[in-house]
Amino acid sequence: MSRLELPRGHPRYESLVRRERLLEFYERGIVTSSGLISHGRGEAFDYILGEKTQPFGYAAERAALTGFSHQKNP
Repeated sequence: MSRLELPRGHPRYESLVRRERLLEFYERGIVTSSGLISHGRGEAFDYILGEKTQPFGYAAERAALTGFSHQKNP
């Protein structure tokens, strides 16, 4: 899947895998550089404030990924 190799038990495993996927999407032209920056800012605030993603955020993420998965590759 990616260049990232981490044990699943790593405390930031999910976050780092997500970041790696975003980088892959950037390289494919699906995500812009500002999207990568926004992701990093969001993670920083999560760590500082101890915030967690709300269920509606996961639902929006799934909906977006479903839309991407139904697109044909160029």
